[in-house]
Amino acid sequence: MSDVIAERRREQSRMRTAAADYVERLAAHLDVIAAAMVGSAARGDFNVWSDIDVVVVAEGLPARLPDRALSLAMDAPPGVEPIGFTPAEFERAYRRGNPLAREAVELGETIRGESFFSRYRSR
Repeated sequence: MSDVIAERRREQSRMRTAAADYVERLAAHLDVIAAAMVGSAARGDFNVWSDIDVVVVAEGLPARLPDRALSLAMDAPPGVEPIGFTPAEFERAYRRGNPLAREAVELGETIRGESFFSRYRSR
């Protein structure tokens, strides 16, 4: 049983590393304010079909969704699923109870911008 648990922890660590590497590459061409791994990868209840959801808060994201998706996917390795917000969009989404914004703050594994997310935790 301990081998199974150890393997799950290694896989979750690999997912964290993939998410962090992605955010680092993305920050080379976007002003990434904050990022957090969310979803099953962060919770630990992932399975073989799970992707790695990463909430990215960045300045300068394209306004058009197709352009935004392309910009975020450019450096994403297979299995990483980025979801982008500008800081103002994230603020609105969080206030309105958007599940991804809430999860990034309350349950997500912060990759970058701990101070950004902690502002919301202290509310």
